[in-house]
Amino acid sequence: MSSFIVWMIVINTLFWLVCCLGTAHVVRFLPKSWYEKNDWFFAEHSFEKKLYKKIRLDRWKDKLPEGGGLWKFQKKELHETLTLEYTDRFILETKYGEVGHWCMAVLGFACIWVNPSSYANVALICAIVNVIVQIPFCLIQRYNRPRLIRLRSRLARKNTQSHTTKPQTGAGV
Repeated sequence: MSSFIVWMIVINTLFWLVCCLGTAHVVRFLPKSWYEKNDWFFAEHSFEKKLYKKIRLDRWKDKLPEGGGLWKFQKKELHETLTLEYTDRFILETKYGEVGHWCMAVLGFACIWVNPSSYANVALICAIVNVIVQIPFCLIQRYNRPRLIRLRSRLARKNTQSHTTKPQTGAGV
């Protein structure tokens, strides 16, 4: 194997690691208020439920790898730690995930500039494949978030009801 090929493997491997892991890390530096203010971006659109049903997203979404553990968040704890705080964090994590995967999809096209121009077609194919790979992860975040928001609303109502005190009546008060 020529040193050129080894060098290109090293450069491309580093590029994709930095592109994916770096982006997933950087999106967490955006202020939480940015994620809250841009609810229009994260809002569920009317066509989405039909799309998720058509592609049977609920059947395969849990089979894809999930990287929340890298940032000390495990979605499997939802059943163990069902609190408003945990649900809020989960909703925020879906926003981090969606923004991160969309950014990875776009930034992946920078691989064209990392490689020699004679390999631009191969790099373009890699970038397009990367977009295709990122889309299911974005869809999963968008699928989960409305469900988590509804869950959060139910938890908030339940907490409000359990904290409301009945007025005491009778003597001795």
